[in-house]
Amino acid sequence: MIKVALRVPLHSRSVLPQFVSLRHSRAVHLSQRLRDKEKKLEIDHQEEVIVDKFGKIRDDYKAPRYPLILCHGFSGFDRLILVPSFGQIKNYVLGKTSHSFNDRLNSGLFYFDYWYGIREALEEQGSSVLTAKVPPFGTIAQRAARLNEFINAEMKDWRKEDKQEVYNDETEASDSFKHEKIKVNLVAHSMGGLDCRYLISKLKHGNYEVVSLTTVSTPHRGSPMADYCMDFNKKLKNVLFLPPSISQLTTAYLEKFNEKVLDDLNVQYFSYGSRFTPSWYNVFDIPWGIINKTAGDNDGMVPVASAKWGKYLGTLENVDHLDLINWTNGARRAWTTNILHQEEKFNPVALYLDIADNLAREGL
Repeated sequence: MIKVALRVPLHSRSVLPQFVSLRHSRAVHLSQRLRDKEKKLEIDHQEEVIVDKFGKIRDDYKAPRYPLILCHGFSGFDRLILVPSFGQIKNYVLGKTSHSFNDRLNSGLFYFDYWYGIREALEEQGSSVLTAKVPPFGTIAQRAARLNEFINAEMKDWRKEDKQEVYNDETEASDSFKHEKIKVNLVAHSMGGLDCRYLISKLKHGNYEVVSLTTVSTPHRGSPMADYCMDFNKKLKNVLFLPPSISQLTTAYLEKFNEKVLDDLNVQYFSYGSRFTPSWYNVFDIPWGIINKTAGDNDGMVPVASAKWGKYLGTLENVDHLDLINWTNGARRAWTTNILHQEEKFNPVALYLDIADNLAREGL
């Protein structure tokens, strides 16, 4: 066996301890930086949880400069479907609904106002507001196309108005929209945020320009609940009728979606998420458990991690997916205040007033 002896020059021997000491010092410094970073992330995570900020309506909200377009989520119109049967839903998706069914929908028999009390509060605050209407069970592309048509049609009429009638700004140099588009802020709940992102990225806007998008519990990276529905139906050899939008809410689909539907650098993006822990009798108990196993904190439909997009404004504590649009909040508030004698910590109207206030402070 050949032995090789490595000789270190005398002048280098004194350098080795210094080199080792320097490496050790750098390692200690790097370790400290990592600990500081982890600590900062932990603090940031703690700070982004919102417990009672939106418990009460304040007196000092500002109205944004540009109009608000409220965009609804899955299974919503400008109102929320309450009690249609499976057959009625299937026929609606396939375009086979009768005039009588549509009349009953329009009469409010199957409806609950999707943005219950929210639009009125925003208008009272001084905002110009529209509530969008898109196919409730359509694909993202179908819903986005209809949203684009809706906004274009509304803005065509609004462009005939004076700027001061549309914008919350009396300092406009011009009184006419003759040579420019109307700037708008999009505010979307759930799947509506995906419609808006597609609209911003892929479609041409004739009479308007989007300057911001604020999403509330939008599954930007998909929902494990949609994964579960698709997998379950596959095991049953696809015997269940699932609206086409379900497959587009899966984590796999949204991963590809996000690669193709890119943000517009001229648009500001904001987002909120929410989470809660349901009681066994809560309507979201089962879906919450399914999502929690793989994605952690969620609101019964959308994981907190999936709701984050653009500038994340916080996680709403103890708020479920329907609380966010003021649908179940009345009964919940009555139970909390009258039966449990506790102060309600979340009012969705306060949330949307604050969203408008945030846009105003951003100059939008």
